[in-house]
Amino acid sequence: MVPALKKYEKGKSKYNLLLKKQQKCIDTISRLRFVVFILGLIVLVRMYILKKPFLFNSIVLGMLIPNYIPVIFILIQFILLRIKREDRMKNLIIAEKYNDSIKVYRNMLRLIEKYKFKSRYIMNLCKELYSKDELSASKQIDTFSKICKSIANRRNMIYSILNPILMIEYHWTISIERWKIKSGNDFKKWINIIAELEALCSIAVIKHDNPYWSMPKIITGSSRIIAKNMGHPLLGENRVYNDLKIEEPYPVMLITGSNMSGKSTFMRTVGINIVLAYAGAPVCANGFCCTIMDIYSCMRIDDNLGQNISSFYAEILKIKNIVKASKEGKKVLFLLDEIFKGTNSKDRHTGAMILVRQLSRTGNLGFISTHDLELGEMANHKNSKVKNYHFSEYYRDSMIYFDYKLKVGISTTRNAMYLMKLAGINVEENNTIQ
Repeated sequence: MVPALKKYEKGKSKYNLLLKKQQKCIDTISRLRFVVFILGLIVLVRMYILKKPFLFNSIVLGMLIPNYIPVIFILIQFILLRIKREDRMKNLIIAEKYNDSIKVYRNMLRLIEKYKFKSRYIMNLCKELYSKDELSASKQIDTFSKICKSIANRRNMIYSILNPILMIEYHWTISIERWKIKSGNDFKKWINIIAELEALCSIAVIKHDNPYWSMPKIITGSSRIIAKNMGHPLLGENRVYNDLKIEEPYPVMLITGSNMSGKSTFMRTVGINIVLAYAGAPVCANGFCCTIMDIYSCMRIDDNLGQNISSFYAEILKIKNIVKASKEGKKVLFLLDEIFKGTNSKDRHTGAMILVRQLSRTGNLGFISTHDLELGEMANHKNSKVKNYHFSEYYRDSMIYFDYKLKVGISTTRNAMYLMKLAGINVEENNTIQ
């Protein structure tokens, strides 16, 4: 760490030295440009205004500056304007191109600077918007915006006439470089502050729109998630709430249930609320506490024809990352939906059992949904860390209904045949799945 810090400090000092040399060079060019500008004016006055070169020479200049000297300097200016003109114009065009975007940031910073925040964290952020001489970020950007505005006004005949004499391009380039040296290094910091405040506003809006959501508690110790009346944040008033408690000695929740019963939605409910909790936002629950874990999911897997990857192999690649993180000793929260559904039933069952054993190590929490009811037998094994839960449906007047409530145990209902009948498939009532 120390050598890296020394290397950073050394690089920083070299950069500061380069900036000082650049500033010195810019000042030299600026003085030269001023001298050439004065001499150019002399030529103009002598040739077009006074129209009495002999009288002018004898009274004002005393024959000290011949006519050809200003002309030589103007020719030098023509040459200087041609040197690396493409690169110089490219920078000016870029500055002009992004001027409108920079104005947007300037206006946002003005609003931030005017508002009187009460949060100590936000107040400390806002202090970073001022330079050492107490110049605000919006004013510094406004200086740059004025330079860009003058650059945008160059498309006229007057510019074509005055540029060779006044070296306006160099004047703009010098102004931009000076601004970069003085304020350019802070621009990224200002943008990050805007981004941070936007993120905080987004989190604040969640609480504003959902005043009855609770603030989560981040706890230490063994991995666990405990929730009271937890619902999916995006389902609105139609959401169904469930209680959740997952911790040692049963850190793996195996969820079975018929089609459309709510298995995947419940896992998404857990995942979204965990993400909200880690972001410092309120969660869709009456009470919620959890430990810090790395979240991994394997849901909604699709194939990729461009990369010749099937949906099953894509699932394997995702699970590979989960296993790798677990072996590295990380505390993992994994969400596996319809595990190994892309292969035959025998391999799916065997592979799922092996994977669950590997991921059941101390420190991990996991949710696995499956239609493989036999996988639920793992809960009966010795020293098993798996506990069975399920969702179910009920029928009324030949219609199927779901309550979306999480229940303990293996699912005892199936609705595949019923759904097949609804699709017009002739299914005999005595057909059974062997």
